[in-house]
Amino acid sequence: MAKYISKNIIGEPVCERSIIVQTDAKLIEKREILKIKLNKSGNKSVSVIMMNPSEADSAKSDGTVNKVIKFFVKPSHSPLNERNREITDIKHLNILNLLPIYNHKSKGLNNDLDIIIKEQSKEQLQALFESNIELAIETIKTSDYVVLAWGMPDEFPLPLYYKLAAKVLEEVIDSPKEIFVFRVKNSRAKYHLTKRLNPPHPSYCNLLGLVRVDVDACLRIVPRISDIPIEDEV
Repeated sequence: MAKYISKNIIGEPVCERSIIVQTDAKLIEKREILKIKLNKSGNKSVSVIMMNPSEADSAKSDGTVNKVIKFFVKPSHSPLNERNREITDIKHLNILNLLPIYNHKSKGLNNDLDIIIKEQSKEQLQALFESNIELAIETIKTSDYVVLAWGMPDEFPLPLYYKLAAKVLEEVIDSPKEIFVFRVKNSRAKYHLTKRLNPPHPSYCNLLGLVRVDVDACLRIVPRISDIPIEDEV
């Protein structure tokens, strides 16, 4: 179990972790939002939208959440964009997800969906999706910055994945807010988008900075050329 790094946060993170399904063989829980107050100066908020919760809640963290916290707190990890600009005024971090279901392996998510339908109903599962996306959209509206970071899940229904991602992207089309993706470099992503042109997920990679993006009418995530670091340009 990962712990929050106490020097990086103020107080206890806030989230509501609740049970969706509980049987003798399976426990499925959900988290729609995780709110964290960072131990640094500033008064702005950022919403980071990932795929689904892994472990983190009010009492414990996980590797990915700790990495994102450190990225926004540590001076050596100041998110750079527009080549010479630093974003250093972020105090409030909201962790959101396309899917609210806890599972540390995305390969298990489709099986979780089947169990929820079996134990409850398709209507309950749909209501779960809608509640989560509605909260994500409302949180985005009140955030100063937005980071798209959901990656590409393994063994998950692609139509559903793209439907959920599209709902978020439709909200930020032509938005006056500053929208970013993480600048990374690993086997699944080169610098700022995955090989399938999705925003990279922060797990299993080093976070190097931020790249500001636009979302066009075709729901494409388009990095602003002026914001791409010189060494990333092709």
